[in-house]
Amino acid sequence: MKNINKFSMAFLILLLVTKTIKAQDSNIYRASNAVMLEKNENSQAVNKLTGVVVELSNNIDVLKVRLNIPYHSMSNKPEDSTIFSRGLPFDLAINVNPNQIQEDLTSAKTFITHGLLTLNNITEPVNVEYMPLLAGTELDGGFNLSIIIQFNPGNFGLDEPYNNSLFVIRITDATVNRV
Repeated sequence: MKNINKFSMAFLILLLVTKTIKAQDSNIYRASNAVMLEKNENSQAVNKLTGVVVELSNNIDVLKVRLNIPYHSMSNKPEDSTIFSRGLPFDLAINVNPNQIQEDLTSAKTFITHGLLTLNNITEPVNVEYMPLLAGTELDGGFNLSIIIQFNPGNFGLDEPYNNSLFVIRITDATVNRV
């Protein structure tokens, strides 16, 4: 009888852990796609970015954007470089007012602000524009975001070959994950 109780308890714990993991995967960390545009005086290049995660913390009103920039798009290294196969971590934090977003949700208003970007282990302010887009019904209060982030790679120790370049990351209709 003790073995059956232990087995039942272990099964219940496993079931709860599995449900929690599934809930986190489907409800918290929904990823979106984006593009990164490199503009300089002579040319421009576009790279597709996948796995962009946008999170809004209800407790501290901070919007976070996380992604990995393919290392080959920010260096002269080949795309299949095994050392940097995951890319450069890109972490952006923006202070937002969710109440203001909710008030202007159906107005197609664009908010212009600054965020703190951490890239290449350096944190600097960057220009950010974002527009909330209604997701679901107005009563739900759910929204997605379109975001434009501008940064100079020289500010993050990525000078060569980007001395005269400006990078723009455009995220379109990203799911906002509430945490």
